[in-house]
Order: sequence, then C-alpha cells, then structure tokens
Amino acid sequence: MIKYSILIITIIITLFSCDGRYHAKKQPLDRVAAKELLLSFTENLKYFPEEYTEFTNDTILSNGYTVKIKNYSDMENNVLQTFKTSTTTNKHYFREVITEVEVYKNNKQIFKHVLDDAFLSLSNTDYVLNQVYIDEIKSLNTNTLHLVASACIPRTVSCPVYNIAIDPEGEYLITKI
Repeated sequence: MIKYSILIITIIITLFSCDGRYHAKKQPLDRVAAKELLLSFTENLKYFPEEYTEFTNDTILSNGYTVKIKNYSDMENNVLQTFKTSTTTNKHYFREVITEVEVYKNNKQIFKHVLDDAFLSLSNTDYVLNQVYIDEIKSLNTNTLHLVASACIPRTVSCPVYNIAIDPEGEYLITKI
C-alpha cells in the first residue's frame, strides 16, 4: 500500500511541476519558429485570375472588315512574382492570356493568328498580354485594320503598347507605340 502511495504522490508532483511557465512567456510565433513549422505556414500563393476566364468580341466595321477576338486565360503557363512581407513569402502567379484573332475582309478570311509573346517578339518572358482591341477610328480612316495590343510585366509600369496594322491582303506590320 505504501508503494502505491509513493507512486501516486510522485505522479501528482510531476503533473503539478509541469505548469507551462516556460511556454507562457514565449510568443506564439516564437514557439512555432522553434519547432521549424514556420516555414510551412508562411507561403501565400495567389493566382490571377483564379479561374479560367474567356471572352470574345465580334466587330463589324463599315469598311468591310469583320474581326473576331477571343481572349482566354492559359491555365498552364504563368508569370511568377515573389515578394516578402515580414514573415510571409508571397507568390503571385499571373496567368498568361492567349488572344486568337480572325480578320475577314468582305467575308474572306485574310488573317488568323494567336497573339502571344512570340508573335509580338517579346524577348522578356515576364510580360503578360493583357488586352487587344481595335482602333476603330484609325481603321476606318486608313482602310486597314489597326489592332492595339498591350503587354505588361505584372505590378510594374512597364507596359509596352503595339500597333498591329493589317492590310486588305492580310499582310501585317507590328510597331511599338
């Protein structure tokens, strides 16, 4: 019986001596860092756009041009931007935008291309094509179709703009504006 009493008293003393005073003085972030768990929780991943996005634009001009522009997000290719804030590593993935353009002159297809970095001859792969639209006034005044394409490096002011002039035979000329 005395052995059981000594065993119970030893267990009670052991339990009461573990009151957590050592851990109470530490900040929660310090405790996580000590166990090296901090590295697994401090990465923030975001995708822009988060889901598949697609839109089309069909335009008929009075000078005989019909233009079909289809933009959609490429779910496989993206541009990574990484930056750090205090204890978090942020990784923002900007999905590439693919633009398919079909141009018809008097109901005859004269131009069909996919506009991307290679088409615009962009040497830096950090650019993301973000918009392609028709310069209607210039197209009507010159009897050639003028598309305006903009490609940007995400989160910067580096956004070159390109003019794509397409003549009635389908020949095109790309100039940086």
